[in-house]
Amino acid sequence: MEQEKIDLAVVHQWDESSLQLLYRHFYKALVAFSNQMVSNLEIAEELVQDAFVSLWQQRNTFKNQGVLKAYLYNSVRNKSITYLRHEQVERNRIESFELDYKLMMGDEESPDREELIRQLLLSIDNLPPKQREVFLLSVKGKTSEEIAQEMNISPETVKKQRQRGLKRLREMLPPEAILLLFALMK
Repeated sequence: MEQEKIDLAVVHQWDESSLQLLYRHFYKALVAFSNQMVSNLEIAEELVQDAFVSLWQQRNTFKNQGVLKAYLYNSVRNKSITYLRHEQVERNRIESFELDYKLMMGDEESPDREELIRQLLLSIDNLPPKQREVFLLSVKGKTSEEIAQEMNISPETVKKQRQRGLKRLREMLPPEAILLLFALMK
């Protein structure tokens, strides 16, 4: 099956019509290619969109369609590999943390665990108001950006308040309680 030729002159104009042409010609195949690697259609679609954005921002010129195709496939491949590496690092970090936590905590229903939770909550209550609010919203699963928006402060301020609060909590609590806090915040 011979591949349909695309007009590189149209592509090199880098306007809406060139993006539509590239999208029509390559999008589905690139998504399928990425999906084979990441095994998640939504992620594959995002990665291909990122590749198109990068291509659009760089506005390269290509000698022929083969070079353009190779560029797009390499871009999607690299983005897919980067995504997979990031996911693996994150999985390893979480598994390591969960293992450390289980080793430290033993039985989840133990009285020690209940005492740690009590100490943790009391310590959070003793934080300055903004730090306390940041920690409570973090425990509810909110991101720094969501907390910033809700508290009407910058994400950087959220991070600083979290760091200061964590420093205070480390001074007041045993390491097991800090691990429990991280578990609650993830």
